[in-house]
Amino acid sequence: MRERLFFIALLLAMVVAVPLAYWLLFERELAVGVITDNRPQAPANLKVRQSQPPVEMVPTALSIAELRGRVEIAGPGGKWSAAEVGAILEERDRIRTGNRGRALLIRPGSFSVELDATSEFRVKELTEEASRFLLQQGMMEARVLSNPARSFEVDAEQVSARTSAGTFRMSVNQQGLVTVGSQRGKIEVEAGGKIVEVQPGYFTRVVQGAKPRDPIKVPPKLFLRVKWPARRERSRRRLLVAGRTEFGSRVRINNAAVMVDSRGRFRQVIILKEGRNQVHIEAYDAGWRKTDKTSPPIIVDTRPDAFQIKTSPGMWEKRKP
Repeated sequence: MRERLFFIALLLAMVVAVPLAYWLLFERELAVGVITDNRPQAPANLKVRQSQPPVEMVPTALSIAELRGRVEIAGPGGKWSAAEVGAILEERDRIRTGNRGRALLIRPGSFSVELDATSEFRVKELTEEASRFLLQQGMMEARVLSNPARSFEVDAEQVSARTSAGTFRMSVNQQGLVTVGSQRGKIEVEAGGKIVEVQPGYFTRVVQGAKPRDPIKVPPKLFLRVKWPARRERSRRRLLVAGRTEFGSRVRINNAAVMVDSRGRFRQVIILKEGRNQVHIEAYDAGWRKTDKTSPPIIVDTRPDAFQIKTSPGMWEKRKP
């Protein structure tokens, strides 16, 4: 009799335990994970890895970071207007600098471009993988951060200079001579079906319509000769300044860019101020060479000479007959 009661009690305990275990394991867990807005929430001791939405790669904009002097920008086929710091440049936009102007363009995390005076620059392509530009005249300096998956290229005349990491200068003058010099990294220069590699401390030149010359090491000095006026005192403010430098170099007189011809000669009329003047001339090139000269003091006095009539005390006295 006692064994039968024990068996019945055990059987009843098992009948009650099964639904209770089901509720503890499943129904209670789901109930804990339900909040008032009917969205399931994981238990506190359970770590759930949430899926992140894919990140869309948006190309960083190319903008004007610094300006000096007169700088203008224009859209495709549009009119030129004064540039402002922060302006965004897009494909086919143009930018140009005056004879005292300079501009710094930056694409954060990618590259920067500094435009020298009397330069004109155009955006040809601007994507996450490639940046291509056209230097129509003047000189630019590019600093490209290392990224093998991204290319940077500048064209001038029929010449292309490209790199994925480096610092280089590129200039093109009125005669179509293109000069490319490297300060950091390897620069590939292509023209007429020939490609040369310009290493740091070297530069190459490309005459219009020709192939690039083999790169040479940048000479230590840049030639500059100036013919100063023989007279140091002048009665006129206009002064003709003439001199000569190396072909392909650039020249500034009192910080204003002037034209250099195919033989390296330059001539420019400048306006002096009244009183003491000194004329400063600077020559520089794409190989980071620079030299300068300053004139002796030049004195300008445009005031007319004082006009006086001297008379003797008795010249107006009436003479006696």
